[in-house]
Amino acid sequence: MGLSVQPNTATAAATPLNQAPTNPHQLVIIPNDTDHPPPPVLATAAYLMDMDTGATLYAYNPFMHLPMLSTTKLMTALLAVEHGNLNQQVTITSALDRDIQQHISPDSSLFGLKKGETYTLRDLLYGLLLPSGNDAAVAIADAVGGSYQHFVDMMNQRARELGMYDTHYMNPSGLLATGHYSSAHDLAVLGRYTMSNPILHQIANTRIYHIPKTAQHAEHYLVNGNQFLWWYPGADGGKPGWDGNTDFVQVVSCTRNNRHLIGVTMNTKDWWTDMRDLMNWGFDDFQWTSPYDVDLQHPIPYDYDWGYFVRDKKTNTLPTANHGRYYIYTGYSVSPPILNFFDKNGGLDKFGFPIGMPNYSQGNLVSQRFQKATIQCDLAGKQCKRL
Repeated sequence: MGLSVQPNTATAAATPLNQAPTNPHQLVIIPNDTDHPPPPVLATAAYLMDMDTGATLYAYNPFMHLPMLSTTKLMTALLAVEHGNLNQQVTITSALDRDIQQHISPDSSLFGLKKGETYTLRDLLYGLLLPSGNDAAVAIADAVGGSYQHFVDMMNQRARELGMYDTHYMNPSGLLATGHYSSAHDLAVLGRYTMSNPILHQIANTRIYHIPKTAQHAEHYLVNGNQFLWWYPGADGGKPGWDGNTDFVQVVSCTRNNRHLIGVTMNTKDWWTDMRDLMNWGFDDFQWTSPYDVDLQHPIPYDYDWGYFVRDKKTNTLPTANHGRYYIYTGYSVSPPILNFFDKNGGLDKFGFPIGMPNYSQGNLVSQRFQKATIQCDLAGKQCKRL
């Protein structure tokens, strides 16, 4: 894939926001945290980018073409603010209503547009990004592009201008369609660009938005479906997408400790673990935060769709490529032969969680610190002991 890893001391020149790279498939990965291993993910593809510099911090299958679902709406919103007037009036005419009915599916998430109503483009943007209204996406496409198809053409042209060469749009909403796809890298580029726009960043960071009833339209109480906003420290924007099964896609903006990161996961069934692991690693901050704990104090919207996050426990692990185990609580992995000794001699109860990476020394010795003890193994004799 043309990936190369540089030491953390490397510096990355800031990439201009609106400048496409010379070779988009050549990445230099500059991890911010070298005291912890990069986390494995359950997602098919994942990406972590420094918002300020454009530097790639993490990449896993970054150019793989996958359904992008409702993260599509970030591009729809971008074109709306670039080509539209937020105060312009959009009326749901009979023709537009027919267009909406033609281009949404029976299970679509909706803003709730009705024929004869009139909204501002700003209202439509809130209806697009918070409840992920597919009807709002079609209305914006017609209003801003002049026609549905012309707007889709504008989306593809803007993608090329931004260097999103592994993205192709067939609609403004994200409905599954042949030829409608993106990649983790491209969604990070789009996330960086859209979240640098003050208007879009503000809308995407709004948890609840009230549109009062007027003579022109009904009242709306909009709740942001980006659940990461409701529980993870510093989360301040982005857009999720979900097809109602196990395929979850998300673009997340997060600001902490004077750093701004953009994270992407595609095709995952455990979005909170994947994105939390990436963000914790990117910020080098592994203080435990769980949607399960937060949900008990302040309910997270749509928590019931995910079983109220009861699966999220400090003891959860992810498999690693070298037959090891990644502990999400402390952000460290344990691998054979240390893992074998760990499991046979009491595991977490006796040793606690890993609190350091393996340390290799002369004489074929490897050791790793845990909360309650250190395990040392002789790689030649395959003998291990507790220190």
